[in-house]
Amino acid sequence: MPQCSARTIAMVAMVTMALPAYAPLSAQSVADAEAAYARVVKSWSTTRTLQANFDQTITNPILGRTVASRGVFVQERPDRVSITFTEPAGDRIVGDGKSLWVYLPSSTPGQVLKLPADADGAIVADLLGQLLDAPRRAFTITGGERQSIDGRSTRRVQLVPKSPSSVPFSKAVLWLDDTESRPVRVQVLDQQGVDRTITLTSWAPDAVLPKDAFTFVTPKGVKVSTKLPGSR
Repeated sequence: MPQCSARTIAMVAMVTMALPAYAPLSAQSVADAEAAYARVVKSWSTTRTLQANFDQTITNPILGRTVASRGVFVQERPDRVSITFTEPAGDRIVGDGKSLWVYLPSSTPGQVLKLPADADGAIVADLLGQLLDAPRRAFTITGGERQSIDGRSTRRVQLVPKSPSSVPFSKAVLWLDDTESRPVRVQVLDQQGVDRTITLTSWAPDAVLPKDAFTFVTPKGVKVSTKLPGSR
């Protein structure tokens, strides 16, 4: 995935940083990882809406650069998402159930992309769904170590998809809160080596969302395009 695409369509839409290596783990550690993952998946399955603040870093080893951003992510399952960036201010991605709107004036001023709701970008925008909606059998689960993230005690859980084409990443790591049924940090590595790390600085499941949370109004003078840059 190109750098622009990876940055924009995530929750687009997180120093080059590879997924860290760890020593072989015991059967108990793996069992702890599976139990932590199952607990968060169960809680997620009953979550209808979500509002969360996030910090994101995306490192592209091909381009040799890292891009940081932050903002607010809201979701109404199963098919509505909104990412409003506070840094860079003005950038926004909205999935309204019918279309995916990608408006990034910080990098492509004067243009908004209008894509099908099932476009690849929509899949990446719903990264939590890709990690938590998939059945356990879809991933090989390892990890289980306790680690502190910003003062929170977490379990590190690594997911490797058994079918590489089923999700838009080759490997993911979740740091799952020991007391709340939620991820604290998510790291994914795609097939091109692009590393995305998202730290969820707040988490409000079943939040009451504004009625216009998933409404995108094209700003005056902005051109609407239905094609990704470089496509024919």
